[in-house]
Amino acid sequence: MVQKEDRRSAEEERREAWLAELSEFIVEANLQTWAAGGAEVIPERQGYKELKYERGDWRLRDSYTGYFRAPGMTTVYYKDQPAWTMAYGGAGMVEGQEHLSSETFNFLKSALKRVSPDLPYRGPEEFDGDEWQYRFELVDGDIEDFLGVEEIYRGGTVVFTQTVIGGLVLHRNQDKSLQKPWDL
Repeated sequence: MVQKEDRRSAEEERREAWLAELSEFIVEANLQTWAAGGAEVIPERQGYKELKYERGDWRLRDSYTGYFRAPGMTTVYYKDQPAWTMAYGGAGMVEGQEHLSSETFNFLKSALKRVSPDLPYRGPEEFDGDEWQYRFELVDGDIEDFLGVEEIYRGGTVVFTQTVIGGLVLHRNQDKSLQKPWDL
């Protein structure tokens, strides 16, 4: 009985350490890609814009298409395996507010630079600047499986909104059993 508990405890420690490293890597990568004006790379999909960041066993690739409404997906690879993804999209620029897109996206970049390992999905829960406000609500879940909503207000009026959804990618190994990313 003790050995089983020790094994579970060691497994849980590996999992928690890996998730903490994942969160830190997402933050680090976000501070080097779109929000920071990072360089685009050759896209894997036609009609998309893509940015990439790598460190050691970790790699992030952010891919999106469009402008006023720009759905996309961020994928984190660990040891060359997709390990975590986040899709984002939805209304984007609210109809009738498109003339504010440049200012809105500059403000969004400012908010996204304030991402933290505690909430690594997009920006902070709240960020204010002059007449602009950014809000991110984690509706459900955690880094392993989540749903969130991001909104930008100007003078109290919503000008941009989108939904984010994501979590871990779980593969199967050669014997077709569960392959946990922290065990790669």
